[in-house]
Amino acid sequence: MRYGDANYQEAGMTVASSLTVRQLGILRPAHRETVFCQTLVVGNSVAAYTATLAILQAGGQVCWAQAGKSNGGATWPEQLRLQPATSYFSWRLGRRISPWEEGTVMSQSQQTFWTQGRSRPALRATPPEVASDNFEATSAPSPPHTRDSQFRQAIAPYLQNQQLMLIPQGRPIRVLYSQQRQQRRVHQVVFYDVTTQQQFQVHARLILDATAGARLQQDLAVASAATLIPEHEITVDEAIAPQRHEARGVFFTDSVALVMATGTSSGAKPHPVSVPLRSLILQNTEGFLNVSMPGCEPQLRPLFAHPRAQWALGEAAGQIAARAAQLGSLQALRQSPHWAWRLQQTLVRQGIPIFAFDDVALDDPDFEAIQMVAIADVVRTMRRRDLSFRPTTPITKAVLASALARLPQSPMPSPDAKAPLADVSANHWAKSAIQTAIANHTLTPEADTTFAPSKVLTKRQLWQVIQPLLPPSITVPLFSLDDTPARRRHLSRSLYPILQAQLSD
Repeated sequence: MRYGDANYQEAGMTVASSLTVRQLGILRPAHRETVFCQTLVVGNSVAAYTATLAILQAGGQVCWAQAGKSNGGATWPEQLRLQPATSYFSWRLGRRISPWEEGTVMSQSQQTFWTQGRSRPALRATPPEVASDNFEATSAPSPPHTRDSQFRQAIAPYLQNQQLMLIPQGRPIRVLYSQQRQQRRVHQVVFYDVTTQQQFQVHARLILDATAGARLQQDLAVASAATLIPEHEITVDEAIAPQRHEARGVFFTDSVALVMATGTSSGAKPHPVSVPLRSLILQNTEGFLNVSMPGCEPQLRPLFAHPRAQWALGEAAGQIAARAAQLGSLQALRQSPHWAWRLQQTLVRQGIPIFAFDDVALDDPDFEAIQMVAIADVVRTMRRRDLSFRPTTPITKAVLASALARLPQSPMPSPDAKAPLADVSANHWAKSAIQTAIANHTLTPEADTTFAPSKVLTKRQLWQVIQPLLPPSITVPLFSLDDTPARRRHLSRSLYPILQAQLSD
């Protein structure tokens, strides 16, 4: 094993013994002291704030090194100071909009943040494009009930109970790692306090790089004398996909966040873009998560630098970090069975949309079920050119057959059970699924040679098909049993417990 920095031992590995705790738990480490923590967030971007808060809200402990110059008084990211309080809320509140309209992808926490600030005056400050990793206050004092006060109110309880260690001063100057064979393990960041001109270091099991421009990753690349490559680099085609004329970019099996792209050129249509966890993780690297800038082609970097995108990236990364801390490491998280789906379930339960729909509100009673069934690619959209789920659309026998065939543990049909059906043509979109449903005795033909694929099912009929497939714990119908049409929301609601039983082992 070798260490990735010659000054590692000189920097000292003594436990911080004389840390000065100032106002509300703000830390000022002494010269060459080492702070030990479970998770370290570095930077004072929007992503740093939302990642820190997500970890705390998930019950984790975190050290946040803001890498700025302030004393903790003015601590709100410059990227959000200039953002308007008003926003397009229709994308998440249920009014269906065209994918060609302006829309904003928001989680519950971001909606709450902007809603609370709609009537409050915005502060004049440096434009986001020239903002740096600095929480310095502007020349004008912050009026009450501003973003700064929202920030302080959010973190104050965690400072008081010492769940959060806040280091407002210190510039990251070196990333320390160890390497065995081809596997790199990042474990420490060395900081320089610009006020005292002293160095200190923070040792953590997981380090989140939430600096502007992914500064820590750059430092790590220099220290290791290697080109650091993410496990997945998001391409323009995956993000925008204009040639496919689709309403959303590629959805990845390990998607953890959504951001809105307005295109790489003027006049391009807005698209929700999925961010896979692999784009936040470097190849052959453990203990390091790149939060503020996922791996992507250079043309996409302005998209992810937007404050709203930073919010989504940080919030998702914080939840991931909290889950990894519970299991011991990111590696342990990713080695558990069905880890991606279970992680996505955690995010969705926090009000974080993963699959983009414009007609399913965050407060929809079936939001979680619709999201998770769509993530599993069991029930998604009817057309690729819009973002609509259409939760009230009646379901047909063909739609139900298709959904059942997409379940992860759907049984294969018997070879001799493919009798021709007069009303299911050779090129019918659900022919294979219909044959599978008949062979498995899940759905039955209407007559010897007809299936009635376009027949609308009632809620009572849907329940009769679904009930035998549900886990034994489900003993009460999930919706009223009557002869009114079963809707797409009822289908997702019914299939979700089956998915949970199959993918939560």
